[in-house]
Amino acid sequence: MRVGIVQFFSDPKNPGENLEKAVTYIELLTEKSIDLILLPEMFNTGYGTSEEVLNNAVEMYDETIETLSAVADFNDVAIVGGIARKAGKDLYNSTVVMLPYNDPLFYDKTHLFRKEKEVFKPGKTLFTFSYSGVNFGVLMCYEIGFPEVSRTLVKKGAHILLVPFAFGRERELIYETTTRARAIENGAFLVTASQIGKSSEMEFIGRSRIVSPGGRLLADAGNAEGIIWAELNLSEIDTYRYTEKGDSHGYFANFREDLYE
Repeated sequence: MRVGIVQFFSDPKNPGENLEKAVTYIELLTEKSIDLILLPEMFNTGYGTSEEVLNNAVEMYDETIETLSAVADFNDVAIVGGIARKAGKDLYNSTVVMLPYNDPLFYDKTHLFRKEKEVFKPGKTLFTFSYSGVNFGVLMCYEIGFPEVSRTLVKKGAHILLVPFAFGRERELIYETTTRARAIENGAFLVTASQIGKSSEMEFIGRSRIVSPGGRLLADAGNAEGIIWAELNLSEIDTYRYTEKGDSHGYFANFREDLYE
């Protein structure tokens, strides 16, 4: 399984350009024989809760979905990325999963942060999906700090955790610690796509990364716009979950289910 990441600054004032930029980077990754591509949180409109951003999200929704669908079909690649969307009268901070020749799937962020709670409705369910014989779990940004979310996704069968981010640089220690911890404690690959740069609301951390089940960084985008990718050796998942050799932790083999509700 080869996964790729797009990292860039999504400008709230130029949603059309954001979508074009994302497609350009996606097309560069398709040249690397990538199976799945991850985009940041609210990649098409820029992250924020202002009326301008939310209006842009509603106006850009159809074009965004149609574009991602066409690119996924043409390149036979799965595309996952954060968008805000309206369902009925409610707005959600969501992640769209666009699999080739399929209708879009959505995960609605269940744990909202700061001003998000003022404009978005929280989702009601956690979300996993399968593609190319691999099981994925999706969580978003702030939710990296809730170990229960990642563990539940893994209990539902996830081999790889996908996390769109628009994370503030002032919380860098949280990002560094939790992205490695969620991978290690679950014996899972963890893939993040983060926004970079500075908006009127915050300065973003960047540092999109691919973390192995043992906590090693397989790729890191640092502080620049661009793409990264890695080949994931899925056999490492069972090794780190169930064996106690070398640096393997075997947490799943030794977990005491009888002690927990």
